[in-house]
Amino acid sequence: MLSIEFRKLKSTGFLPSIVIGGILAALIPILNTAARPDTFTSQTGPVLSILLTANAQMILLLHLILVICGACTMFHTEYAGRALNHMLALPLRPEGLYLKKAVILILCFLLLLTLEAAGLTFCASRWFGLSEDFFPELIRYLGSIALLSLPTILFMLLIALLNENMWVSLGIGITFLSMATVLADGPFALKLVPFLTPFAGLEETCTVLAAGDTFSGDLKNLLLCAVAETIILIIAAIPAARTRRYTL
Repeated sequence: MLSIEFRKLKSTGFLPSIVIGGILAALIPILNTAARPDTFTSQTGPVLSILLTANAQMILLLHLILVICGACTMFHTEYAGRALNHMLALPLRPEGLYLKKAVILILCFLLLLTLEAAGLTFCASRWFGLSEDFFPELIRYLGSIALLSLPTILFMLLIALLNENMWVSLGIGITFLSMATVLADGPFALKLVPFLTPFAGLEETCTVLAAGDTFSGDLKNLLLCAVAETIILIIAAIPAARTRRYTL
């Protein structure tokens, strides 16, 4: 049950960290715009595109850092005190533990996106004024980032599942994240690597919004590939969870 998974995380500070980190990330566009309002209000083009171009990459970076730390914390609670060893005697499906944690982490990521949406909406209403197309564009942006981030979330949880040492999982996640910030402009095949996909999709989304288009070909391809990667990672997690569980 998801309620049991939430109770496991109570003593870890997981949920307060997600909320506080999400609020700090949502404050980035507000503080940035408040510090130099003339720089932003003097630009032409869609309001959301202006705000995202200046702030979205930093916000996404903080969100993925929270995902990495959250995934490591989730499985650290299972490996600490050899809790998984005791669960071997229970009639539970090994992959169920992974999938429940995936659902929780995805819900937390959606919470982060909701806080980001609140920050962007405040900026737009305070310094620009809300246009008719602001909310449709915002929903389209949030939906794209949520879908493009699914492979990253599932991949990070898979890393945390396979590594009993939390610091190994954390190091792998930070390494991939560091690569993503500098390699997102590479060839299309490279953009399909988890952690790189959200940043590549973010750049494509900002370009599409600035041009006033609906979707570009590259963005559509990234979204389709993200769906395929999500399915592949869920399928791959089943044998990985079963093998890891019975080799502890």
